[in-house]
Amino acid sequence: MPVAEVRAALDIILDAHLAVSAAGYVAVDLYDGCFPYDFDAHLMRLIDLDEYRPGPFVLDSDRLPGSRRYLSPEELTRGATIDERTTVHALGRTLHHLLDGPSGWRGTAAERAVADRAGRSDPAQRYATAAAMVRDWRAA
Repeated sequence: MPVAEVRAALDIILDAHLAVSAAGYVAVDLYDGCFPYDFDAHLMRLIDLDEYRPGPFVLDSDRLPGSRRYLSPEELTRGATIDERTTVHALGRTLHHLLDGPSGWRGTAAERAVADRAGRSDPAQRYATAAAMVRDWRAA
């Protein structure tokens, strides 16, 4: 896909998660399978968004459901706090997934910096909120 179309698709995902975060929910089981792209309509669809939980919460099992490519370390750690920074991690992985290709990163260096920060392993090093991440993404 052309990068402009990828950015438009990402806007749909990010806008949806701004609303989710504003409502006080955190994403659980968010991964690339939730984002099928309609190539005929040139439109990102969002599906299988069936698990969002009021946050923050403490993980009381060994792990949350989801794709390991998108799961943050805290989603694999019993007793960890799952909060908006966890959603930020999944969004950062989404940015990487849609803009990183076989020939390398297809976005700008500033966009790469936002995606890298959002996807850091340590929650304290990520954006504190989805809104802060999206603000920096859109400024990039």
